[in-house]
Amino acid sequence: MPTASSDRTQTLKVKVSGERPACHSVQRHAESQGGRGEKSEINGELTSGSVLESVHQASGIRGMEQLREDVTCSICLDVLSDPVSIECGHSFGRGCLSTHWSQISAQGHCCPECWAPCSGDRMIPNKRVKNLVEKITKPLQEETESQGPGAQPEPGRPVQLVHLDEEENLILDEEALSRCLEQGGVGDAPVCLVSIIGEQRRGKSFLLNYLLRRLRSPQDARDGSWMGREDEPLEGFEWRADEERVTKGVWAWSQSFWVPAKAGKVAVLLVDTEGSMDIESNKETSIKLSAFSMLLSSYQILNTGCRVKDPDLEYLEMFVQVAEVVGEAYGLEPIQHLDLLVRDWSSSRVLGAQGGEQHLRHVRQKLEAKSPCKHPKALEALKGNRSRCYLMPFPGERITMGSEGTLRDMGENFRESLRDYVTTLVSSASQHVQTDRHGEMLTGTQLAAKIKNLSDVMKKHHFGFSSPCQMAITFHNQRVVDSARTDHAVFLREKDGLSQRMVDCLKVDPSAMAEQFKEQRRSLLERCREEMREPEKETLLTALEAELAREANSFLETYRRCYQSHAINQRVMDRARTDHADFLREKDGLSQRMVDCLKVDPSAMAEQLVEQRRSLLEQCQKEMKESEETLMTALKAELTREAETFLGTYRRRFQSHNINKRVMDRARQDHADFLRENSMQHGLSQRMVDCLKVDPSAMAEQFVQHCRSLLEQCWKEMEEPEETLLTALEVELTQEADTFLETYGGRYQCHANNQRAMDSARRDHADFLREKDDLSQHMFNCLMVTPSAMEKQFVEKCRSLLERCQKEMQEPKEALLTALEKELTREANGFLETYRKRFQCHLTILGQRLGQGLILLFAAKSSFSH
Repeated sequence: MPTASSDRTQTLKVKVSGERPACHSVQRHAESQGGRGEKSEINGELTSGSVLESVHQASGIRGMEQLREDVTCSICLDVLSDPVSIECGHSFGRGCLSTHWSQISAQGHCCPECWAPCSGDRMIPNKRVKNLVEKITKPLQEETESQGPGAQPEPGRPVQLVHLDEEENLILDEEALSRCLEQGGVGDAPVCLVSIIGEQRRGKSFLLNYLLRRLRSPQDARDGSWMGREDEPLEGFEWRADEERVTKGVWAWSQSFWVPAKAGKVAVLLVDTEGSMDIESNKETSIKLSAFSMLLSSYQILNTGCRVKDPDLEYLEMFVQVAEVVGEAYGLEPIQHLDLLVRDWSSSRVLGAQGGEQHLRHVRQKLEAKSPCKHPKALEALKGNRSRCYLMPFPGERITMGSEGTLRDMGENFRESLRDYVTTLVSSASQHVQTDRHGEMLTGTQLAAKIKNLSDVMKKHHFGFSSPCQMAITFHNQRVVDSARTDHAVFLREKDGLSQRMVDCLKVDPSAMAEQFKEQRRSLLERCREEMREPEKETLLTALEAELAREANSFLETYRRCYQSHAINQRVMDRARTDHADFLREKDGLSQRMVDCLKVDPSAMAEQLVEQRRSLLEQCQKEMKESEETLMTALKAELTREAETFLGTYRRRFQSHNINKRVMDRARQDHADFLRENSMQHGLSQRMVDCLKVDPSAMAEQFVQHCRSLLEQCWKEMEEPEETLLTALEVELTQEADTFLETYGGRYQCHANNQRAMDSARRDHADFLREKDDLSQHMFNCLMVTPSAMEKQFVEKCRSLLERCQKEMQEPKEALLTALEKELTREANGFLETYRKRFQCHLTILGQRLGQGLILLFAAKSSFSH
């Protein structure tokens, strides 16, 4: 899915104005609308990337274009020099970052890219990026390394940095500026810029040419040998000893000169400026030239004739005011060093620095004598320890009348003064490197960025340099505008980040986002309206409003696409989440049921979840609009996290169910053993005598007590005992007990009925025995029934009783009848044995009695017969 940041890559160049500067990384839609070009004009600014183009052309490697952004400093828009990383992870050139932070020190240290707060002392060298820069720029370095410190100097030439067009507008040649300050090793080195300003026809270019001679001389020749031969014509910057002005605009020597310093070497650059006090130049041009001269000087020379006159002080007053305004805007000292170089001095015999000190004291006293002071800024500058005055005598008529500038045309005093001044200046050049307000050294690249920015400001504000006061207003308005742009860019980055996060983006629909931008724009414009000053206020506000509206509309167009895409993706992902949640609920329900849970072990459940997740992600991949890896990764992580959480619970439940199942199975086994003990086939209920000892209510009490005991034991042994499981187990045991008790009750009734039938048979049999026993007591009755007959009677009686029991008894009865038959038979046999004895006894007694009767009968018969 195309991101908002990729669609809106509009370059906002650095505004070194004391406010937060915008960075290269917040380009908004310029390249996506117009394509990538070597140059793109954004908000009136031109970004050429000349150094990067040179790198690309020198290397000739395919894909170099794609590597540019990796090695580009978003502050200076050039190749990273001494790359360092800060806490948020972004990388910048060390010098650029130091300069940037020094300009916004009041606001604290933060990343120029993402505005994250960070520590000013935490600059970590980024060796990886540094190696990449070296590999990419090696071909270019091989071409230019001969121009670096310690290399053999090549002949230079004057190049025009600033020229005036037909309408007296100052035009900066950025290519020439880059050649002087960003190439040949100067871009990464500290620089000393010796710049000379002043009225025309006072030998500024003449002086610079002798500085060239001194800087070209490799030896430290204080004897003056560096000044050349007596008849050697003066070459270098173009000069003429006549009325016509030669130097139009600002020129510089294309070749930098390297001088030794304590920490290495310093690149010295010579700058020649058009006579700012020339009568042909209007005041606005003079102010603009002064502004450029201030940025192009760490060693400023104010060249004046005869003595320091009121026009010189007036110009110095104006120059100091301009320098203060420019210094405030770009975080620089207004004047690092100022030389008042008085030419054609004739008021006293004391020349050079000594005479200059006396003259400077006189000038200060003259200024202080007037109240109020006519030139307070000039006085303040001259009273500082960074200013000095040097007196030079008249050079000689031959020099002023059209000489070629040879030594032989000079007066002796002038030659000595020139040699002393130039030698002193060059020997101290390494002490006057360009620094910012905090004393941090600036490299050539950093200084070039400030100069380019000043040129851009001049292009935008054609009528803002008519006076130092108006110039201050212009820079103030520019800072206000830049601050609004920066705040708008920060707002854009914030909303761009929001648009990338689907959850945050969907909270704000496009219409609400448009309202936010409208309100932000209104707030910024109101703030600007309050803070900005006339006369360009309304024009700037109109342009700013159009610019902010253009950026907002560009962003909103992309935001709508992002919102729509996020909405589709959200629906797809929500559906996947819902399906996954349903799946988890289904498996969670399964895990609650012990029987179902124990059918699927945790490893099998994990496989099911993995397969479900893979299926859902594949479906999302198909349905999502321009699916992003980040969203898919986040969704996968979310589903995985939910699955892992569920699996953790599932494993615990599975383990708990296993333990609980073993406990419950043991309880079931104990209950089954208790049932078997009292079962119908082999237990107590089958044994009538034992069964009738325990009535059903007592047996029910035994089962209740046993069930309670088992449930209590389960409660103790089960892991995380569940009421549902114990309730189910209780119901199960109760059902089994009820089933048993129902059978037991029936069996008990059966046994009781059988017992009654058998008891009745026993009573009848006992009565029958008693009856026969009584009969057996009477001899005549007993002898009437023989034992065999009695046995038959008992057999018949037993048969009769058993038949009656057979009819009356319930199942099971065969064993009982058999037992009863044996019991009756045993009792009958016992009686019959007694009966036989009694019968025999009665028979014996009867025989005895019969024998006695016969004897008596026979006796009687005998008696009778006798």
